[in-house]
Amino acid sequence: MDEATRRKTYFLLAATTIIWGIQPLCIKWLVGVWSPVTITAMRYYLIGTTLLALSVYRGEHLLPPRDCVLGLILMGATGIGLNNVMQFTGLAISTVTNCTLIAAASPAITAFMAVIFVRERLSLLAWGGIVLSFLGALLVISHGSLAVIETTSFNEGDILFLLAQVAWTTYSLIALKIMRRMSALQTTGWAGLFGAFIVTGYGLATGQFAPIMLTPSLWVAFLYTVIFGGIMAMLFWNIGVHNAGASVTSIFQNITPVVGMIGGVLCFGEIIGIEELLGAAAIFAGVYLTTHSGLR
Repeated sequence: MDEATRRKTYFLLAATTIIWGIQPLCIKWLVGVWSPVTITAMRYYLIGTTLLALSVYRGEHLLPPRDCVLGLILMGATGIGLNNVMQFTGLAISTVTNCTLIAAASPAITAFMAVIFVRERLSLLAWGGIVLSFLGALLVISHGSLAVIETTSFNEGDILFLLAQVAWTTYSLIALKIMRRMSALQTTGWAGLFGAFIVTGYGLATGQFAPIMLTPSLWVAFLYTVIFGGIMAMLFWNIGVHNAGASVTSIFQNITPVVGMIGGVLCFGEIIGIEELLGAAAIFAGVYLTTHSGLR
């Protein structure tokens, strides 16, 4: 990779992680008017349709292979439905800071689940990184209180953030197999649409799908999550992974929680305590160990 390409790649990766750090702020505003189900469905109808249009523009077939449909439906149910609805519900009752910090543990959670479901073998150092990341996440959601851990009286929103990352990891593991047959654009587009259909069906059955007219400022927030947080970020991230590789791109993920923490303080008056800072340090260190120690 030449110097010009490196600069462009690093700029796109940094821009992506900053975009993702800002996105929970927009969602936290939106959940005051639209339910998490409504936000998820409306968002992914637009994202999925746009990505599929881009894939067709590039000369790809619109319809997915038949043997990929079940996998795409499962991706829609986990990474789009469960991940988004749980995360957005969590943002209604917890903080942007906790959301972005717990999301930072995603690479370690992915490595752990890959051992279970894909039979990957990790080095001892990688296992240490996974444990360190989980301890960091536990410190964040317990606010450093042993009593909270002993009585399991965690904030429900923080638990939803953690479960959302498990759902996202499941989505990612399924995507590894699907993308052997389909492009990232096609895979993400169809998973997004299937997820939107599933969430809409659930929302109609439970009365939670109820889009109403937004104010101009909330339309800006919503369109940010579609255009920047959904379409542009995905494209930028794919370019970054292609040019720089997984190890380098994983480092940039540490920017997202920092932006989220700063945004939470500035926009919602959230307080960052020593527990959040220590938890963040443990999560970052654990992710670094997990993603840089390699397989055994």
